Amino acid sequence: MDMELKRVALEGYRCVAHTMFSQEETLESIVPDACPDIARIVSASGKAFLKDKELGEGTLRLNGTAKVTVLYIPEGEELPRPLEVTIPFQCVRDDPQFHAGCPVLADLQAPAADARTINPRKMLVRVGLSVWAAAYERERRELSADLTGGEGEGLQKQVAPRKCCVIPEVSEKTFTFSDVLRPPASRPEIEELLLYRAELGTADAKFIGKKLVLKGDVQLSAVYRAGEGLNQARFELPYSQILDIGEVPDEAEPDVAVALKSADCRAREGELEVSLELLAQAAVWERRSVELISDAYCVGKPIDVERSPVRLCTLAERSARREMGRKLCESGIPAKQVLDCAATVSSLAGAPAEGGMEFTAQVNAAVLYLSEDDALCGVETDIPVTCRVDVPEGCTCACRCRAVGEATAVPVTGGLEVRFEAEFAWTLIREEQVNCVSEVKPGTAEEGGPRPSVVIRRVERGGALWDIAKSCASTVADIRSANSLPGEEAEVGTLLLIPARRS
Repeated sequence: MDMELKRVALEGYRCVAHTMFSQEETLESIVPDACPDIARIVSASGKAFLKDKELGEGTLRLNGTAKVTVLYIPEGEELPRPLEVTIPFQCVRDDPQFHAGCPVLADLQAPAADARTINPRKMLVRVGLSVWAAAYERERRELSADLTGGEGEGLQKQVAPRKCCVIPEVSEKTFTFSDVLRPPASRPEIEELLLYRAELGTADAKFIGKKLVLKGDVQLSAVYRAGEGLNQARFELPYSQILDIGEVPDEAEPDVAVALKSADCRAREGELEVSLELLAQAAVWERRSVELISDAYCVGKPIDVERSPVRLCTLAERSARREMGRKLCESGIPAKQVLDCAATVSSLAGAPAEGGMEFTAQVNAAVLYLSEDDALCGVETDIPVTCRVDVPEGCTCACRCRAVGEATAVPVTGGLEVRFEAEFAWTLIREEQVNCVSEVKPGTAEEGGPRPSVVIRRVERGGALWDIAKSCASTVADIRSANSLPGEEAEVGTLLLIPARRS
């Protein structure tokens, strides 16, 4: 009796680690000889650039550079001057799920920065880094989809269709773009750039054939000097990129992350020359239908069936929701005009809640403003924002949070009212162990006399027609026919006539 298992393979990636953590870097910096002494530090703002990703056994390393712009008032002067301090860093995270060669999606931000004078020619600069990363491991699972052969032996097969989710592709692409920007007609021309921020907006992606078309924008904010006054301008820089993914079905969904690798912004002849380098990253989620043969037996002759557990991702749902953050940021000096407001997520923590998870993001809000006497001032505060996510039983939830859109600050009594939106994006994943036939061999014939032509069996709790038919060398179809059963199951306590098949 020749029987052969028909096997299919599921190949792709599995998300083995999803993490968000914080890190601080400090550096002593000397004021260049061409710059005057420091009388007062107004503010410090940071930008984080991802250089490369290194993944070893149990360790993730993200290398990059933080650039901190320190605005200070020089001795004997009233207008601020900028100093840019470059701090190289390496963010390290240990996790036994990290393996060499695994692709990683990552993003870096610098939510907080400050600077303190040691003396008029020296300062201590600190920058806080917020890191998000997801690691994917290549895997291949072999499944038994069917059993062929055994004609004439009354072969019975239990084949179950299953829905599963796989990640067939993890891809990334570095791209650059540049532009020349002019302030709006209502604003004066730029004489000196004091500071700028490049914030990545939400990126949208869709599949066109074997291409993943990515569209997004960079929000660029600039504070500059024009004559004896200070001004602010904001620009939107759209971009689009194409990633080669391979053939994917219509129901596939991309999980996209974009990181800033470098940024250069310079004032020239009243305009801004901007050059940006970005890293587009995508993990493709695909829903598939597979058939698994979970059990088999022969009515006519015995066979030995071995079953092994196979892990399947049976659910992967992605969703997002925006929550409003709002707080009164107290300031010792009343504000007349806001020049710049930035909101950046510094940390994210999750705690179990009834029926799900509650995620709390700590958002750092930094405001640069002019006082009533036109003195430049800076103030910052931390603002918690929460989001509750319903998590079905047996699922895990991986969440990420970013501040999106334009953060605003309005002078009010006692300080400034800060408002912004935080977008929580999460993926629900359920993984199950499913039994699948792994091997079929000829069995040993049972000793004893001939089988009775009819057996009476009472249905016990948890008993299935398949198990009853298998134990009695019958078939589900024969049992249903003999007992006029409309469906595949019978009620507990029912007496069934089990007709035995003859080999």
